Amino acid sequence: MRSTNLSRIGSLLYLLILASGISHAGAVFSTEVRPLYSFNQSPLIQIYGLPALGEARVLAQDESDLALRLQISNNFTGAQTAGEFLNLDGETHRLTLAWRQGLGDGREWGFELPYLWYTGGFLDTYIERFHDSSSLPQGGRTDVPLNRVNYRYVRHGVNLINVTHPVNGPGDLRLQGAKQIETPETSGYAAALRASLKLPTGRESELLGSGSTDLALWLSVATTRPPDQWNMYGGGGIMYMTEGRVLPLQQRNHVAFATFGVSRMILPHLTVSGQLDAQTPFYDYTQFRQLNSYPIQGLVGARWELVPRKFLEFSISEDLIVDTSADVVFTLSLILPF
Repeated sequence: MRSTNLSRIGSLLYLLILASGISHAGAVFSTEVRPLYSFNQSPLIQIYGLPALGEARVLAQDESDLALRLQISNNFTGAQTAGEFLNLDGETHRLTLAWRQGLGDGREWGFELPYLWYTGGFLDTYIERFHDSSSLPQGGRTDVPLNRVNYRYVRHGVNLINVTHPVNGPGDLRLQGAKQIETPETSGYAAALRASLKLPTGRESELLGSGSTDLALWLSVATTRPPDQWNMYGGGGIMYMTEGRVLPLQQRNHVAFATFGVSRMILPHLTVSGQLDAQTPFYDYTQFRQLNSYPIQGLVGARWELVPRKFLEFSISEDLIVDTSADVVFTLSLILPF
């Protein structure tokens, strides 16, 4: 099943490249700064509408792009007190189809539609070998079976989350919009105001959605130096959430989030990036840091421009504040203009 899913995704990537064309005679390669695509992949956080930063440049009229993004995240954490029990052990494969369309006058709209698999996966063995070879602690990984799905949260004897078998299905749909507020021609940098509306289209009983409607508003800013120099990007905002159906009595109704990163082209058409993502807690009324702490993720990644404005991007994310986000996330994105 796992290899079948990955082979189908690979075939889809190949067909998209062919469909978009591979020749752009006379075209100019992109010089704009693109943040790494990332947001917290904890099973209890990625169900909400927490957005990736997005570009500081809004698409021009008649410009559009299609992105196919695969995120594979591995989670292993747990905690127990007299009144609470939490276990997050499993792997999430999140495949997102994203579309953006320029509307003119510095405006754009788009959507993201994810499909999720909660599975035992295949990363446990490699992570344990890496920990052994690096003399890092296993944190209890070797005490439980490999490649299992076990997402459970019990509070005062009530089983509030119980996903202990592989599940898959569509996640929550996100509608997005943006407005250009600063351009390099006028300010020497680019800035865009972005917004996202997440709708409860996924099954919250299986952690495919949150059951809430979430509205996020944020600013994305980037320097516009030549690409072979270091450029900085960043931004932040706030997200408001209606009461969902996953831990509704503990869910906060708003969170703040921020991103900062740097990027530089080191070879023709190859750009490397480093990035930090941070958020405020999503939950209250718990002693567990997995729910009530301030997550920070660190990323490194590279983007290869295959042909003008066709990108293949890869990144690795680690939880810098342990247990507050996925242990490791691998993200592969294909971005194509249409």
